[in-house]
Amino acid sequence: MSAVPPLLVGKRRRLAALLALLALGEALLAVLFAAALDRVLASANASLIPLLVAGGCAAMLAVSMLLARWVGENFAQDFVADCRAAIFAKVTRQTTVDPAAASRDARWLTVLLNDMAALRNYALRGTVRLWTSVLAGGAAAGWIALTMPLLRPALLPLLLAASGIIVLLWPLTQAITAQRRARGKINRFLIRRVRAELAGAVSPKGHGFRKLTTLSGELSDASVRRARQAGVMDAIATFAGLAAALAAVWEAHNTAAGRAGIAGALTLLGFVAARLLEAARALHARAGGRIALVRLAQLLDPEPKNIARFALHTWAAGWKQKAAAVLGSSGQTPRLPAPVHPTATSQEPSK
Repeated sequence: MSAVPPLLVGKRRRLAALLALLALGEALLAVLFAAALDRVLASANASLIPLLVAGGCAAMLAVSMLLARWVGENFAQDFVADCRAAIFAKVTRQTTVDPAAASRDARWLTVLLNDMAALRNYALRGTVRLWTSVLAGGAAAGWIALTMPLLRPALLPLLLAASGIIVLLWPLTQAITAQRRARGKINRFLIRRVRAELAGAVSPKGHGFRKLTTLSGELSDASVRRARQAGVMDAIATFAGLAAALAAVWEAHNTAAGRAGIAGALTLLGFVAARLLEAARALHARAGGRIALVRLAQLLDPEPKNIARFALHTWAAGWKQKAAAVLGSSGQTPRLPAPVHPTATSQEPSK
């Protein structure tokens, strides 16, 4: 029996551990860069050592991000390869057992052609970038909260923005579901029409351009709704980063100690804000990929869904019988059972 391959298995566990170390390293390099930048601005003489340290931290941060991109792509491609192999194994077995299943290939083609990109985004742009952004941004925000008391109020807009992004994740998921349904409708329509045209079985009503226009409009509207929800999440993250910078500048303007380290403070806050924006986009990609993952699970192994539905119906039927018994005993007088007649003729209804 085929099943969806787990995300963290085999070499993907080692790649995930390496990605976590790279994310924490990025946070550490951002802290060191901010400290070196403050040293450069605070030094009276033109010392090159803090400047070289800051440049080295920037170069190492760039190399770390490049390594994270490479490792993340390997992680995602390995997961997509396992998913593609699982689909291929399921198709070959089903075609061998049931030759008639070869004609019902629209659902398999939809997953093989469309959902592979969504699964890749789920693994790379969704899961990998979400957790690396959370680790890096959380570590930098924790350093600010522990070692920079003057910047603690500046973290409040970022925290509120993170909460708002999580709340907006539900309508975004609904918009993605509507878009996928509209795309599935137009894909199935195109497959049917192309087959009919190639077979010469053209409908007398025409070639279906009116239906295609309607389905294209539904898909366009669903895509616009999805883009609107995703844009709101990105706007909230961007506004939170700018609000945090304004709060840090206001605090530095009121205190002399804050003006001395304003460059490093803005650098760290910008790093956290950038990770928050990346986390919002990662949640978007993860929501779209999770829907594709659920579709893949239903396609590879539909039995657990049927079993769950049967268990749910059984549980609901049991409670319905209990409720009917309670309502019948409380609201009506109990009736005696009908007498059992020994002959079969007496059991028939009177005419």
